[in-house]
Order: sequence, then structure tokens, then C-alpha cells
Amino acid sequence: MIKRALVSVFNKTGVLNFVKTLQDEFGIEILSTGGTAKLLQENGIEVIQVSDYTKSPEVFSGRVKTLHPRIEGGILMRRDNESDLKEAVENNIPPIDMVVCNLYPFTNVISKPDVPLETALEMIDIGGPTMIRAAAKTFPFVTVISDPSQFEMILQELRENHGQTTLKTREALAVTVFQKMAFYDSAIANYLISRQHKQPLPEILIRQYQKIQDCRYGENWDQKAAFYRDMEAVLGLSDFKQLHGKELSFNNFLDVDSCVQMLLDLDTKHFVTAILKHTTPNGVAIDYESQLESCKRAFSCDPMSAFGGVWGFNKKLEKSVADYIINEKKIFVEVIIAPEYEESALSILKTKENIRILEFPGFLDRRDEFYARPELRSTLGGVLMQDYDSGPVIKEWDEKTSRKTDEREKEALIFAYKVTKWAKSNSAAFAKEYETGVYTLGIGAGQQSRVHVVKLAIQKAHEFGHDLKNSVMGTDSFFPFPDGPEAAAKAGAKAILTVGGSIRDDVVIQRAEELGISLVFCGKRVFRH
Repeated sequence: MIKRALVSVFNKTGVLNFVKTLQDEFGIEILSTGGTAKLLQENGIEVIQVSDYTKSPEVFSGRVKTLHPRIEGGILMRRDNESDLKEAVENNIPPIDMVVCNLYPFTNVISKPDVPLETALEMIDIGGPTMIRAAAKTFPFVTVISDPSQFEMILQELRENHGQTTLKTREALAVTVFQKMAFYDSAIANYLISRQHKQPLPEILIRQYQKIQDCRYGENWDQKAAFYRDMEAVLGLSDFKQLHGKELSFNNFLDVDSCVQMLLDLDTKHFVTAILKHTTPNGVAIDYESQLESCKRAFSCDPMSAFGGVWGFNKKLEKSVADYIINEKKIFVEVIIAPEYEESALSILKTKENIRILEFPGFLDRRDEFYARPELRSTLGGVLMQDYDSGPVIKEWDEKTSRKTDEREKEALIFAYKVTKWAKSNSAAFAKEYETGVYTLGIGAGQQSRVHVVKLAIQKAHEFGHDLKNSVMGTDSFFPFPDGPEAAAKAGAKAILTVGGSIRDDVVIQRAEELGISLVFCGKRVFRH
């Protein structure tokens, strides 16, 4: 039977009803502190102040309230240990059978910009973690409640078990405590590390993740998988809202991640469409006037690979676009993502039972928040950590040949280069300006040699009827030989954007000059392995 409970909470949601029920239905004696005790007393609940119970005052503005042998000893004593029981009697330490405590909201406070260090330090809870850790350690005898969401379940169990909780429940509650403490302590450590600007890559990496959902399967059908959110991230895919369709698969999450990051990189003022397959773009377009035209141009790049792809839009999805995808082209789409949807567009999309529809209102204006934390990638037995490649793709604009680019060509080159950033390296993309925008004609990705990726992009463009005359090409790294520019120029490219930096740059520049094309070095490689 639970005879005595210690209640000390920061988040007081539901605590009045819970404690009143403990007292009225089960006759449990209540110990409490500070603001919690005051709230309970003001609402007619009989409370023993911890300072009266321990005969020690709260000191240092409440920093020390419960750190006392009569409190911690009452929690930690082993009820099946004769020596503990004897010492408890000798030292007048009655058992405390239940601890109800939640912690100062440290992470909420430090999430505010420019929070003073003094404020952050005051939000590091000491007494609370000590109590709930002690109770969790002693779960064979003590029930620890660390979240208001647990109140109703505990009351139900007390009613079903004559004023007691089950060992299974107490152990589950203890697990929750240690999970909470792992996150709480990691948040404190990471906050203090972040203040030491000399340590962008800390010696000990501490990250905590919370499961959001199980995936239907992993990369393949026989692999189990789940999606977890970074508990310290301000913004992420877990904040997207799914409006329709089956749960996302492991591969869907990867494709959506790539698609969203690509939208973050492209011009948000105009209409952008990005169609991806296997995390690589197979058609991208920007139109200054029409979302439908943007969609049509992106689709035209590689209509075969668009089947079963992820389609991303940077503006509210219009009815005309939904009608084009579902009714005119009748193409199967795995996932469609947009900041919001016209109701008529949603109605059309929802006629397809399995299409997954995701909404992310306002997220494209919060680019810095997406990239506030570094990128992790798993390896066997470890992880790699790096800054996200979220900076400008152009460090310099260094035109190396006598043929100079105009403003429209420059715009198209940067667009093509951003497309290659999101294609698996090695990659190359041909693009062309048109009256109201720019779009891809052919994308090659994931080849082992630079010339072959150019040839692949050309082959795909020709296969789908695109004329590469007067196109431009971006490629994600330098050319070690002139064969890549030769293939691009032969296909019709008038300008190429690349990083530069090969030991054979002079040879490549000379050959580009002979071919009569513009060759521009930007000083920024955009590999994506």
C-alpha cells in the first residue's frame, strides 16, 4: 500500500485533481514544497511542508529544499533489507512510497534567443532529478511519476490494485525517468558546449532521439525501421503534417528529406517544382508566373523516372497542378509535399488512396532553423558528423574564357549547379532558360567518372526529346580532363559552371576556349555522397 507521497512539480497541469484523489480515495499522506504546497493548500488539500517534515528550512532562494536524509533516505531505503529498516527507525526516516515530480523546463528556456547564462543556470534542476532518480533506482518499492500524462493511468491502477501499483508499472515508470534524465543532462551539456565556440565538433557527442513512428519497413521489405526526431532540434520532418495516405516508409523519409532541402536551396519567390527519385532530382523547374508551367517543365525532363517519385512544391498547391498530375498525366506519385493546398487540389489528390500528402506551412522561411544542428551519418560502429552544406553555392564568379555569360545564363548556371548539389556525386545537369523561367533538360548522377556523368545527362535529355542547343551545364566538381566539357559542348551547351581546382585546369580552360563556350569557376564543390 502507498501510504506517503512526495509531490513537487514545476508543471502543475492536473496535479490538483490527482493529489486530491490520492488523499480522498486512498488516504495517502502528502508531503510537498514551495509553490506546489501553496497551490494544494489553497485548494483545501492537507499538506505537510517538507521544511516542517525535515525540520530544515528551504534555503538559497529555494535552491535547497528536498536534499535531506529524511527525504532521500525515505525514498532510497530498501523495504526488504533488515539493516535499512533498522537504520530508518533509528534515524526517524519513514518510507516515501510515491514521488510526483517534474523538472524545471531547461530546454524551453534555452530555446529563447540570447537567454542570459544566469537564467539558464537557474533552470538546471537539482532537487527534482535527485528525487526521481532515487525513486527510479528504488522502483521495486517506490512509484515515480515524472509527467502529468501519467496521472490517469496511475489512478486507474491504484483503484484496480487496492491502493498499490504493480511492479511492471513501477519499472516502466523508472525507465521513463532515466530516459528523461539522459535527455535533460545531454541538453545541459550541449548548451554549455555550444557556448565554447572552440568546440564545434565535441570530443563526446551527445544526442537524444525520440521515436515518432515505426516505418512500414526499412530500405528493403525484410528490414525493420523507425523514424526518430532529434529532441534538441527546433524544426524537422517530424513537424510536417500528413494529410492523406499510408504511413511513410524509410525510403520515403529519405526522399522527402532530400526534396525539402532542395526546395530550401532554390528561389522561394517564384514557383518551384522538384521531382526526386531515390533522393536524386530527375526534374526541376522555376517559373516566374505559373505553378502549372513549373510542374510541366519539371515533369518533362524525365517523365519515366517521375513515376513513383516525390514531388515537392514551394507554394500553395493549386487545383490546376493536382489535376495535371492525377487526371491528365495519370502518373503514380509516392509523396507530394507543399506548404499548403487549395481545398480543390486536395480533393483531387485524395482520389488516389495511397498517395502520401504532406504539408509544411511556413517552413521554407525558416531555413536557418533546419540547419541549426550539424548533420550525422551512421557508419559501422559509429557516426560521421559535419556541418550541413547549407552555405552559398557560389563563393566567386570567375569567368575563365573570353565568351562571357549574361544575366539569364548566369541564373540558369546557378540553377543547374544547385540541381547537381542534390544529385548523387558525380553529377551533371543541363538546363535552359525560357521566357518565364528555367528548367532541367537532362540530369546525370552517381557515376564513377566525370565524363560519363555528362554523357548520361545528354543521353537522358535526348531520350526524352530535349534539344541541348544553347543549354547550360552545371557539374558538382572539377574536370580532371577536357573530355567532359568536350561532350557538353558537342551536345550544344554554351556555358559550364564548375568549382575549378584541378591540376589540369589550364588544359580544361584552353579546350573550353577552343570550343567557344563559357567556363565559369565558382570555388565551391557540392558533392553529395
